[in-house]
Amino acid sequence: MEKLRYNRTFKQGMTGVLIFILISGLIFVLSVISKIQYDAIVSNMERIEATIIDIDLDMHRRGPNEQKIYIAYEVGGTVYERKLGTDTSVSFAAGTGAHYSVGDKVEIFYDPQNPEVIASPRSVVVGYFYMGIFALSLAGGGCLLFFLFKNKHKFLVTQAEYEKEGEEIKRSKAKAKKQKERIKAEKRKKYAKARKVFKVILIVLSVPLGAFILFLLFGALLMALGY
Repeated sequence: MEKLRYNRTFKQGMTGVLIFILISGLIFVLSVISKIQYDAIVSNMERIEATIIDIDLDMHRRGPNEQKIYIAYEVGGTVYERKLGTDTSVSFAAGTGAHYSVGDKVEIFYDPQNPEVIASPRSVVVGYFYMGIFALSLAGGGCLLFFLFKNKHKFLVTQAEYEKEGEEIKRSKAKAKKQKERIKAEKRKKYAKARKVFKVILIVLSVPLGAFILFLLFGALLMALGY
C-alpha cells in the first residue's frame, strides 16, 4: 500500500492556526497582566475627579480611533497635569474609542504619596475589551484546530498527488509572477513618454538655472577681488 501524507493545504492551515492562537494567547496574557498590575496599583490609591484640558485625536485606518486625553486635577492645593492613562508596565490606552470633549470630567485614581502617579478606570475597561476579543479569538482558533484534527484524514494524499499539488502551486506562482511583470512592463510603457517629457523639462530648466548660479558666483568673485 502506498504511503500517504498530509497535503500542503493541511500543513499551511495548521501553521496559520497555530500562529493565530499564539498571537491571540500572547495578547490575552498581556491583558491579564495589565489587569493584575492595575488592581495592585489602585489598591493604595484614592479617587478624584479630573478635568479634561486638551485632546489630540489619533485616526487609525484599522480599529477604533484613539483620543490622547490630557487632564488636570488638584491634590492638596497643587494642580497636576497629566495624560490620562495608567502607570503600569503593560497598559492599554485609556483614550481608545473614547468620545470626550474638553471640559468633561473623568474619574481617576492617584497615589497619595506621589500624586503624579495616576490610574484610569477607563484603561482597564479598554483592557477588558481586548481580553474579550482575544479570548473569543482563542476559542475560535481552538475550534478550528479541533476541526482540522478531527478531519485530518480528509487531507491525506499519496506521494504522487502531493508532488502534483506542488507542481500546480509552482505553476500558479510562476503565472502570478509573469502577470505581475507584465503589468509592470505595461506601466513602464505607459509612462515612458511622460518620463521623457519630464527629462526634457528638467534639462531646459537646468540651463538657465545653471547660468544664473554661475553669474552669482562670478559676481561674488569680483566682489571678493575688489571690483
